[in-house]
Amino acid sequence: MKIRIFFLVLLGTIHCLASSAQDSTNTEKKVKIIPLPAVFYTPETRLGFGALLSGVFNMGDKLNTRNSNAQVLAAYTLNKQVILQTRHNLFTDNERFVFNGELSYYDFPILYYGIGNNTKKEFEEDLDYKVVIFRERVLKKVRKNLFAGLQYRYTYLYDLIYEPEFLLEDKQRLESETGTNSGLGYSVVYDSRNNVLNASEGVFAEFSTFYHGSALGGDYNFSRYIVDLRKYWSINEQNVIATQFFAELNSSETPFREMSLLGGETIMRGYYNGRYRDNQQMALQAAYRKQIFGRVGLVAFGALGDVSPRLSAFDISDFKYTVGGGLRFMVNKSDRLNIRIDYGIGKNTSGFYFAFAEAF
Repeated sequence: MKIRIFFLVLLGTIHCLASSAQDSTNTEKKVKIIPLPAVFYTPETRLGFGALLSGVFNMGDKLNTRNSNAQVLAAYTLNKQVILQTRHNLFTDNERFVFNGELSYYDFPILYYGIGNNTKKEFEEDLDYKVVIFRERVLKKVRKNLFAGLQYRYTYLYDLIYEPEFLLEDKQRLESETGTNSGLGYSVVYDSRNNVLNASEGVFAEFSTFYHGSALGGDYNFSRYIVDLRKYWSINEQNVIATQFFAELNSSETPFREMSLLGGETIMRGYYNGRYRDNQQMALQAAYRKQIFGRVGLVAFGALGDVSPRLSAFDISDFKYTVGGGLRFMVNKSDRLNIRIDYGIGKNTSGFYFAFAEAF
């Protein structure tokens, strides 16, 4: 029943996006719909392919309203994963309100290494599950570039399959932590970026919370706090420096899939997403982006980060590192929309990424 509901809502979301595009066209507001064959590669998926429909449009006066974007993705990967995903980031006229959210379904076999920041690569296990994710954030402008509001997230994890060869003691915990998570919280965001998908100047600062519990229809009670700080410097039109500090702090009752995951295509590139997982994560990263000529650019990046069971247990001397570089191809010059190819190298690990839009 929940899967049927998901597909109905997914179809409704696509219909709403199409309707919005038509309405914008009728009122002479510029809408750019970019249909693309979706081809991507990450260590978590290997090669993935499908279809991506991306829309960039403006819902107000372009002098006072940044471009909104929405995308619909349907993909299948060589790791036998199914991804159905819709995402949006919408700015209403004069940015009075900001809507940011996702509605997705994943049939997602992964590699599992246990919990903690010192797990062993040779104890790699196969873990398979399906998950439905819905999240929505509604922010109201308090003053220029400053927004505050509420957010909600829902996940339903089911059909977990885990037949361990090494981490036998984790089996009971993983199988008992399926089910529903439902969380409500608030968010305060300062956002002066000149472009949401590929900023070249400005600041992004977020503090947000989620409180998950049975009162909201969930099976587990835990809290989450997120701090995300980013700064962009434009040296000139061809050279940009970007930095980010990210922290995700969960309480001790957090189920395994909701834990902080080190690695992936946006933070600590080079590490498999979930290679290390625990209640809490901190990471600091920086990137130098240079436009070489026309639509082609280069990027160099580096990061430090780790996971921990609690805040007091972080030890900066044990933080993992990653360094890497990448190639950029700008598919839309006016909106600075990039396709990126990155290669990251960490401690005894590396990863190749072919993805859409900048990592941060």
